[in-house]
Amino acid sequence: MATTRWIIVAALASTPSLVGCGAVFPRYTTATRAVPADMIQQRSVTPPPEDVRTVSVLSAELPPSRTDGQPWDSDGEPDLYAVILRDGAEVYRTPVVQNSTHPEWRAAEITLRVRPDSVLRFELWDEDGMVDQPVGAEEVTGVPSSALDGGNWIIRFQRNAFLRLSARPPEARYGMGVTFEVHEDYLRVLAAEPGAPGAAAGLREGDRIVALDGRRVQDLGEIQSRQAMDRASVRPVVLSVERDGSSPSTITVSPGAVYSAR
Repeated sequence: MATTRWIIVAALASTPSLVGCGAVFPRYTTATRAVPADMIQQRSVTPPPEDVRTVSVLSAELPPSRTDGQPWDSDGEPDLYAVILRDGAEVYRTPVVQNSTHPEWRAAEITLRVRPDSVLRFELWDEDGMVDQPVGAEEVTGVPSSALDGGNWIIRFQRNAFLRLSARPPEARYGMGVTFEVHEDYLRVLAAEPGAPGAAAGLREGDRIVALDGRRVQDLGEIQSRQAMDRASVRPVVLSVERDGSSPSTITVSPGAVYSAR
C-alpha cells in the first residue's frame, strides 16, 4: 500500500498543470477590416510610419553546383528557403521551393519595422534532411532607397548567387491596433501598435481596461469584452482605463488606420 501511495504522489508532482503552474490568460489582438472605399478615394487614410515596409522575397538564383563542384543534392538540385533576421533575431522564413536553382516565391512577404540603422541579415539555405546546408548570407543596414517603393533590391552572395526582393509601403487596415490579455475584471494592454488608433488615443502597455462603453469587464465576460474591443473597427469605443493604480480615466478610441508590423 505504501508503494502505491508513493507512485500517486510522484505522478501528481510531475504534472505542470497541478503543481507550480501560474495562471494563463487568453490573449487577443483587436480585429481589423478593409479601409472604407470612400476614404481611399478621398485619400484621407493616415499614411504608414516611415519605418514600416512590407518586404517581399521574390526569387533566387544559384550556380548549378556547390563550391566543390558537387551537386547540391543527391537528386541534383537544392530545396531552397530564405531567412530574414533583424538585429540578430529571425523575423521571417519563406516556404521551401523543391528542386530548383532558380526558385520563385509567391506571397512570401512580411511587414517589418526597419529603422535606418537596423541590421538586416539575409540567409539562403538548402533543406537537406536532418541538417540544412547554408548557401549564402549577407548583411545590410536599413532598406536601400531604391527599394523603398517596390524598386529592385538584390542581395548578392558568393559565386554569383543572389536573392531578389522588393519593399513597399504596407496596406492599411481599419481598427484599434491593440493586443490585450483577458483577466476576470479587466483587460491588460500588452501592446498598442505605434501610430494606430489605440496608441493615438493614449493606450499603452500595462494599462488596465476595466469597462467598455459603460459596461464593466467583469460583467461582460471574455467573449463580450472581445466583441466590444473589436467594435473599434466600425465605430468609436469608450474605454475606462486604470494606469499605475490611479483612478480610472476615460479614453475614446475611434476607427483608424492600423499598420501591423513586427
